[in-house]
Amino acid sequence: MLHWITLTADMLPEVIDQAELDAITAADTDGSVVDGIIQDVTASVREAIAANPANVMDLAGDTIPRTLKPEALDMIAWRLLKRFAVTVSEPRDKAYASARERLEAVRSGTHRVIGPDGRMPVPPGKRPYVQGPRRSEEHTS
Repeated sequence: MLHWITLTADMLPEVIDQAELDAITAADTDGSVVDGIIQDVTASVREAIAANPANVMDLAGDTIPRTLKPEALDMIAWRLLKRFAVTVSEPRDKAYASARERLEAVRSGTHRVIGPDGRMPVPPGKRPYVQGPRRSEEHTS
């Protein structure tokens, strides 16, 4: 399983219903606005991750942790609906606000994200200290 993924327009039906998607695709005939918003949100997510030095970034410039996919898709859906003047419901507004809050938590370090290798980063101050048995003075000479 990939721990970091690339967001694509094919994922939009996970958060946008068919009527909304039809309205967006009718207005964005070449897909450039959809692709641009996906790239902008991807950059915002990556920027929030990079702001916290405890996080590990994927070297590919277009991937995000799959654990942030729902938030990223909520942000993309909200921006697309606003851009194309499609009605944005209160639940969608709340989902967008929640996604922004989660990104802010990632940025501030209160929420860490999974690394590209599937491991959760542990800041140095949180790592357990393991000390082996002490050697007595008699054995060190």
